[in-house]
Amino acid sequence: MNMMRHTKTLGIVEIEPTVWKKLSDGDKTNILNICDNMLEKYYSRISK
Repeated sequence: MNMMRHTKTLGIVEIEPTVWKKLSDGDKTNILNICDNMLEKYYSRISK
């Protein structure tokens, strides 16, 4: 649905700006928390 983009060379994942603008502050906070938790989980596995 082209709501997200991933730039492999830069390691960036972004939500389509028009979609991001329509999200509530609570939605944005939830998305960021999920991403932070998943990154923490990922890096804790590979650093062992």
